[in-house]
Amino acid sequence: MLKLFRRSKAPKPISEAELARRLTAPGYRCACCGEVWDAANAVRLRPFGWAHPPAPLPDEALDGSGDVVTERYARRGRDLLVRAKLPIPVRGTDEHVFLQVWANLSTGDFARFRSAQGRGDADRLGDLFAWLYSRVPAASGPVLSKGVIVPVAGGGMPVYWITDPKHPLLAAQQDGGLTAPEIAALYEDLGAGELLRHLRA
Repeated sequence: MLKLFRRSKAPKPISEAELARRLTAPGYRCACCGEVWDAANAVRLRPFGWAHPPAPLPDEALDGSGDVVTERYARRGRDLLVRAKLPIPVRGTDEHVFLQVWANLSTGDFARFRSAQGRGDADRLGDLFAWLYSRVPAASGPVLSKGVIVPVAGGGMPVYWITDPKHPLLAAQQDGGLTAPEIAALYEDLGAGELLRHLRA
């Protein structure tokens, strides 16, 4: 007799080393669906307190008025934001994961950065003070934290480094990193549960 009801099998637990590999591999192929994931760059956060930002527009929309979001920039009221990568070392490896966050620049620095990005030589600006405008962790992270944006050459996405000693990720980012299970817990907190299900399959 055919069994009409079968209990679905839970995925086998994977080792910490294997989880770290899957988190950082540039093209990890899911065993359950065959889809390719770039888990190290998959978490993209929205600006703090902006539950439903508008759909991204071309960068030229910033030349107009009102609240605007593009793939690289945003304006919300008087706040001028830049999307940046917040690197976190994966403990026990030479790799990082990169949270895509938003950072708030002063009016002058925003104008200089945007202009330099267009020319491809933003790296010549040096470090720029910026407030972290994404809440990390989502459940308990501080609302605004001090840090710096480090521009890169060629118009690439800048890097964000936390400098606020009170931020819970300061030590992890600048010193020992996080273990793969700790990063998985952070991803879960930031809403990346579906990604984790594929990584653990």
